[in-house]
Amino acid sequence: MDANHDRESVHESVVMSIAASSSRLSTADAMKWASNFVSSVAIVMVNKQLMGASGLAFQYATTLCGMHFLCTMSVRWCRPRGAAAARAEAAKGGRELPQKKLLAFVAVASTSIISLNLSLMLNHVGFYQLAKLLQIPAVCLIEVAFFGRKVSWALARAIGVVMFGVGIATLQETTMNFWGTIVAAIAVLSTSAQQILVSRLQSEYSISSNDLLGRTAPLMALAMLTVGPFLDQILTGSFITDYYWTGESVMFLSASCLLAIWVNISQYMCIGTFSALSFQVIGHVKTVFIFFFGWLLFDIPVTWNNVIGGLVAIAGISYYSHIASLEKENAAQTRRPSV
Repeated sequence: MDANHDRESVHESVVMSIAASSSRLSTADAMKWASNFVSSVAIVMVNKQLMGASGLAFQYATTLCGMHFLCTMSVRWCRPRGAAAARAEAAKGGRELPQKKLLAFVAVASTSIISLNLSLMLNHVGFYQLAKLLQIPAVCLIEVAFFGRKVSWALARAIGVVMFGVGIATLQETTMNFWGTIVAAIAVLSTSAQQILVSRLQSEYSISSNDLLGRTAPLMALAMLTVGPFLDQILTGSFITDYYWTGESVMFLSASCLLAIWVNISQYMCIGTFSALSFQVIGHVKTVFIFFFGWLLFDIPVTWNNVIGGLVAIAGISYYSHIASLEKENAAQTRRPSV
């Protein structure tokens, strides 16, 4: 009798421990998404004031990305160093990230940033938004084709609902041209590949999101600050040294750079914890709220398309999160050894 009672007590304590662990994990996951959501929406609002024609008219987008990565280099100071750090990484089963893969990642990420800026210049805003929306199926197809990921019909339906909702909310009159379409295709593929690599490199080499960011940020800053000023001159017709600086523009530039550190850390963390596909799908809730804050702060008009599309997208994202959570639980139960 006592033995049975003890066994039941142990069983209950194990169940409570698992439940508490699951709760902590769910809370931690929610905090990661919230961090990325708040930082991403905030930096869009700051950059709208910094770069908008009715704001401070700082038009040098690629150079600004270089400044963002230059400031993001600060995460290197937070990385553990020395022999103790090496032993800790070895204990986790971590391996040294090869220089070739690091340089390949920087090349893909740089291509993503440059092609996105060129796409915005060469294409109508409606086609630019459509191309960004196509990153969801692009990530899905790349992971299925090259990494053997399986996507259930339930997840595919949820992705379809999200794309439909965001499409209604964002797409305007769409026109196409040959070179704009080529650049947009490069932007879609390179951005999708960059996000997949963030996840795969962390998983394959057992390195943290901050560690990967700390290794890539200096090279990204070098690439963007080397190419950026000249690319921006082509796009805007003026060099960055021609810009007239004021105290307000310096303040907004500083705020943009500080928020960029937060955005990059939270983005790498979310992709490393979940997947590039989940980051793309759930991340579109930011698009919906950007409309809301644009209307609230900058008096940007909101149409019924924005409202209806936003509600459909949020419903699809909720459905996707529910299905993904169920599939994750089912996979964990399948792997759990029978007692």
